[in-house]
Amino acid sequence: MPRRNLSEEEIQRKKRIIMHEAKKLFFEKGFENTSMSEIAKASKMAKGTIYLYFSNKKDLYFSLVYEGLEILEKLIISYIQKEKNALNKILSMGRAYIQFYREYPDYYSFVIKYESEKADLDPEEPKVVSTYEKSEKIYDILKLLILKGLEDGSIRKDIDKDKLAALLWLQTIGIVQQYELRKKLYENWNEFVAESILDFYIDFMKKTLEPRD
Repeated sequence: MPRRNLSEEEIQRKKRIIMHEAKKLFFEKGFENTSMSEIAKASKMAKGTIYLYFSNKKDLYFSLVYEGLEILEKLIISYIQKEKNALNKILSMGRAYIQFYREYPDYYSFVIKYESEKADLDPEEPKVVSTYEKSEKIYDILKLLILKGLEDGSIRKDIDKDKLAALLWLQTIGIVQQYELRKKLYENWNEFVAESILDFYIDFMKKTLEPRD
């Protein structure tokens, strides 16, 4: 049945089925090793039907990345609402990202692949553009909290706000990614449980950013 003959509810239902099956395949096999034919078969739809909802595999993949970023954004908002001063809200953003990694490993794997690739803002790919816009929205939360932290005195005054935002963003993504890739090695090299390094990172950043006496 042509898509134009379907109700909006039915269109969304079919998209959810396709995304659900694609999510499992991408997570199990990786983006490069998954074909649209496999996704169609898992979704119990014809391959041509998949293209009625997603223009190509990249469009489908970025739809899942966007969904993952929405989950992360909601986690961040729920975390920062519990804190009072700006520094604690910033640290809570880091904790939210760590929870995202721990609780949503499939979405995390999609987001980290997206974060690890060179940015390509092609106006002909609206889902890719909207995904980068979602990242920017989350990044803007961090920038705003840093500005508030400088105003309320919870962050040291001698820190460049823009460089700090970039550094915290890069550090948090990088530390979690390195932990995921090499956690067994770190446990062999050190006398502590590797996962504790993620929480230690948050505590370390607190001491680094707090005003000096």
